[in-house]
Amino acid sequence: MNRLYLLFCLCLMLRPSASSQVLRDNNFSYLYNPDEPFSVGTICYRENEKLYFYFSFSIKGTRSISEFGFGAELRESLSVKEGTPLPDPEWLVYTEASRCGRILLPEGSVGRVAVLRITLAAARKPWLVYTPVPEKNAFALLRNNQPVVEKYISINQPVTFAGFYPGKPLIVSVYRTDFPPASPPFSETQARVPPRIIPDEIFSHNPSEPLSFSKAGLVLVQQDTASAEGLAFRIEDDYPRFTTLSSLAGPMIYICQKKEIDRLYASAGSKPDFDKTILSILGNAERAKIFMRSYFQRVEQANRMFTSYKAGWKTDRGMIYIIFGPPDEVFLPGNREIWEYRQATHKERFTFVRAPTLFDPDNFVLLREGRYRNTWYEVVDLWRKARF
Repeated sequence: MNRLYLLFCLCLMLRPSASSQVLRDNNFSYLYNPDEPFSVGTICYRENEKLYFYFSFSIKGTRSISEFGFGAELRESLSVKEGTPLPDPEWLVYTEASRCGRILLPEGSVGRVAVLRITLAAARKPWLVYTPVPEKNAFALLRNNQPVVEKYISINQPVTFAGFYPGKPLIVSVYRTDFPPASPPFSETQARVPPRIIPDEIFSHNPSEPLSFSKAGLVLVQQDTASAEGLAFRIEDDYPRFTTLSSLAGPMIYICQKKEIDRLYASAGSKPDFDKTILSILGNAERAKIFMRSYFQRVEQANRMFTSYKAGWKTDRGMIYIIFGPPDEVFLPGNREIWEYRQATHKERFTFVRAPTLFDPDNFVLLREGRYRNTWYEVVDLWRKARF
């Protein structure tokens, strides 16, 4: 009996802890799962010559935020199991619904990976969220003096900026370009952005003063327009949840024929006409009701998670998320994202490759393949029959 007990204790000692796992091998599907009990965002940014790791955490559902624990560490890369513990966060928001904290990163953090560990007693293992510590572009958009983890703000919302030199003016470029939505995953050609887009407006701004925008568009903030450094974000209205008819027509492109889309745009000024067009696509009122609720919940989630230089629903990841839903498995091996689906209706794998641009260093592009054609149309048909 004593030998068995000692063997059992030895097994417990040798078993790796839940947090001791290689990030490259971790399944990150919880980041895109709307049924998780929380939402979280992270960013690394520089302020007053100090480099910070910031996170924003908010509760969804009925759990109490006091049930969750938070810890952070700094890892050398995605390939190591453990890292150096970071100090407890400085809490910027501490309420019954949300926690926002920042951690001062030590010297030598650049090029490493900051990892947030979220624990819950009822969960088998922690949730891990990581952010590479940037060598440059450690800028942040601040709202009410707190970093914005999303890549969009609302019209007329005052913001300030962190990470820029305080005594040098900002050069603000505003683009009204209507970027195209993503092409289907089997398409041989992508919906490409022009190689050079011209700003509709350029002006200087004092970095210490708040700034707001009265129209929707893409904004790029720089201090040296000849460099590849800057902070880009979108200004949006009726976003991320769409409520106006003019907003609802665009995302329908993924499940509609061209003539149907044309009719939706033509009827966007009249709700009876718009409803009639939706009804003609879905077949009956009950289907239409189910479709509109389910489909535009996905559109809203895509806008929240995947907004880039264009609206989230227009991005490659946004398109796949809307049509196929949250992936069952997500792996992040360096500069790629691999999404696995193991549904009864479809089993598929999509690979997205990081294609950084000045407007979005974290831009991802889908590797398109002709073999996706049949699966795409089968799932679109389910949407059109409101069987999703």
